[in-house]
Amino acid sequence: MSQILATSKSGLIQEFVISKKKSFMTSTVSFVKCNVCGKGIEDGFSITAKSIQKRTFFFCDMHNN
Repeated sequence: MSQILATSKSGLIQEFVISKKKSFMTSTVSFVKCNVCGKGIEDGFSITAKSIQKRTFFFCDMHNN
């Protein structure tokens, strides 16, 4: 676990705390595709995620401008 202590334009300071208490974490994975053309990693494109107005959008190499 880490705790953010301070932030600035040039960086961020974190304090890392090692907990001895066991915790259970779950996660999910899914394939992402470009929101514009539908191409994905399996098509040979790299995908970039961008947050726009509190939503996440995915773009391929061609549409990442």
